[in-house]
Amino acid sequence: MAEDRSSTSEPAAVHLRHRLSPIWLIPLIAAFAAGWLGWQTLSSRGPTITIVFTSAEGLEAGKTKIKHNDLDLGTIESLEPAADFAHVVATARMSKFSESHLVEGTRFWIVRPRLSTDGISGLSTLISGAYVELDPGRGPPARRFTALDEPPVVSANEPGRAFTLHATKLRSIAQGDPVYYRGLKVGDVLGYDLSDTDGSVTVKVFIRAPHDQLVRQGTRFWNASGVTVSAGGEGLKIQSESLLSLLEGGIEFDVPPSAEPGDVARSDASFTLYPDESAADDAIYTRAVRFLLHFPDTVENLVPGAQVRMQGIQIGRVVDVHMEYDRATDRVTVPVVIEIEADRVKILHEAAFRGDFEHRAYDTFRRFVARGLRARLGTANLITGQKVINLDFIPDAPPFKTDDGGAYPEIPTLPSDDLDAVIASARTVLGSLQLTVTTLNGLLSSPEVARSLRSLDGSLADLDRITHDARTAGVGPLITNLRTAAGSADAALKQADATLAVAGGALDGRRSGGGDLAGAIRELKTAAQSIRVLADYLDTHPDSLLLGRSKDVRR
Repeated sequence: MAEDRSSTSEPAAVHLRHRLSPIWLIPLIAAFAAGWLGWQTLSSRGPTITIVFTSAEGLEAGKTKIKHNDLDLGTIESLEPAADFAHVVATARMSKFSESHLVEGTRFWIVRPRLSTDGISGLSTLISGAYVELDPGRGPPARRFTALDEPPVVSANEPGRAFTLHATKLRSIAQGDPVYYRGLKVGDVLGYDLSDTDGSVTVKVFIRAPHDQLVRQGTRFWNASGVTVSAGGEGLKIQSESLLSLLEGGIEFDVPPSAEPGDVARSDASFTLYPDESAADDAIYTRAVRFLLHFPDTVENLVPGAQVRMQGIQIGRVVDVHMEYDRATDRVTVPVVIEIEADRVKILHEAAFRGDFEHRAYDTFRRFVARGLRARLGTANLITGQKVINLDFIPDAPPFKTDDGGAYPEIPTLPSDDLDAVIASARTVLGSLQLTVTTLNGLLSSPEVARSLRSLDGSLADLDRITHDARTAGVGPLITNLRTAAGSADAALKQADATLAVAGGALDGRRSGGGDLAGAIRELKTAAQSIRVLADYLDTHPDSLLLGRSKDVRR
């Protein structure tokens, strides 16, 4: 019974099997998901870049987005001032798929509301806030960029070509101004730069495809900004391209009718930017020679830029007008330097001339001078009074030897024959006439002439009385009165001679003004002599008063 008790009291050995509880799957799955999400996040994160801004206006760390075509490409994570406190350095985390576009040619700028001639842009930022725009470019990879202060005129990948223009003055051209072709906008001004070596201005323009094929080797660019006002031989001329060009300026280009178009210009080719369309049209003549002129008349209203015409055709312009004083001769002259575009004079059989362009041009005009070519001033416009220089062939012109010893060869000149010269001559004649009249007026108002006239008046009264006495009282008293009249006339004539002696200089120098007075005095002297002869005749022939003069008496 004891064995049975023991066998029943000792439990039998049991082998238990450990099993993994399903509850442990949850953290494993969570860890795997977290690792996968972390790897996915790390793999999708793009690089970190640095952007330098002039100002942090509108930027917020952790909020401001970087976009392209309204698609998020990154976020600005931090903003810090630069070491010099002149700029702001922004650190941005970019997306993975933007990494290939982070190259040196990529540009960044802050998008804000802006007002320009093209309209209002960036209005959406009034609600959503400012953001940074990315414009993909080309080049090697980069991680540091400098943001633009203003949006670029054209995007980096826009089809078209850029060209370089050179000018002496920028005038009213600005970045973003349009470029026109025959009045249609085909491009924009990218920017400009000033040369520190020669002071010239370089302007970059962009012509969009396919209009960039219109730029040929013979194309001319000119300033189409604002209004051009000029006064020349054609009168007052006001030129403007369009109302839009008045507001925003611009540049226009075309091939002048007289120029050869040439082949399509290569990308980044250089051209000259002319001040206006007229200057661009005249640019076909690029070679010129200079001559010197000395005019005998005044050169009033002759200014640099005035036209030089040869037989009515413009062949050049005035370059310089100034005064010179020669101490050796004590003379003041006004030399005029002109520039002649000799290509405007077509030369036939040019092979007969030897030498370069300058020598051929000077030789040609030396021949012209030998044939009588002379320069004279003319009036281009009666309203403005602006002068031009006319070169004409004068028949039988005196010989002139061209002086080649100075800075430029000289062309002989002639006095002006225009309206101004006629007015100047008339003014001189009127001045002389006024002086003559003034002198004659002083002569006639002198006391000597007044006394002479009073004596003459008395003599005439005596003569009238003699005639009356001859009719009533007989011959005796008549003869006596005649002798008295003759004496009075002699006295009047002596007084007149004295007056003439006083005013002799005036009468001798101006016969036209004093000739009548001298003739009248000579006639009075003849009349006095006649009275004396009459008195002698009546003394010997008193009966002639009744019977008339005898035929036997010689005259």
